[in-house]
Amino acid sequence: MQQLLLDVFTPPAPSLENFVAGSNAELLAQLQAMLNGKSEESTLFIYGSAGSGKSHLLQAMSAAWNIPVLSGKTRLVWRNQHRVILLDDAQHLTPYSQVQLFNAFNEARASGLPKHIILTANQHTSQLKLRTDLISRMSWGLNYRLDPLTDDQKRQVLLHTAHAKGLALDEEVVEYALIHFQRDMGSLSALLNGLDEFSLEQQKPVSLHLLRQWMKRREGLMVRNN
Repeated sequence: MQQLLLDVFTPPAPSLENFVAGSNAELLAQLQAMLNGKSEESTLFIYGSAGSGKSHLLQAMSAAWNIPVLSGKTRLVWRNQHRVILLDDAQHLTPYSQVQLFNAFNEARASGLPKHIILTANQHTSQLKLRTDLISRMSWGLNYRLDPLTDDQKRQVLLHTAHAKGLALDEEVVEYALIHFQRDMGSLSALLNGLDEFSLEQQKPVSLHLLRQWMKRREGLMVRNN
């Protein structure tokens, strides 16, 4: 039972399908077009604040293409057999890694490989403290600002998802969850799954009291399994 509960607490694996687009529908459509081989864009630059979902999107593309996500915090070595580059936290690229990425852009223009270069950063290209020639390459393709969901959008998603599960969820429970639980949508989705299972186990309707019990058990299980 403990393992089952811990599995329920784990957010689902990132995918484009479980990413709540909000005002980012155009970006999501562009990524899906790339996966389907229907996009002529080779370069995509995504920027936004922490928690907006940049890593979720890169991990979703990584799983679909079965390639790793590289990090700007680690040494980047360009090899011309790479068909796609997925790079998170481009703002942290070292001088050496910047040269490597610059070479990858040039090779993509010359030979068509890598076919796609998808980058994320915390700021727009114009604000990054990187080589000017690399900034120019990053701007070759589409630039998207990733807007995080507002609290009101998160409320609506939670209520809609709960309704689809047949789970009666009042706004008092939603408000408590938004204040006391991780606020990214992956964690909030895991909360709904866990609360649904806990409600069935306890044979009690969802309430604020039940949510507090569930969160207390979750914390106890996580402590015992660390």
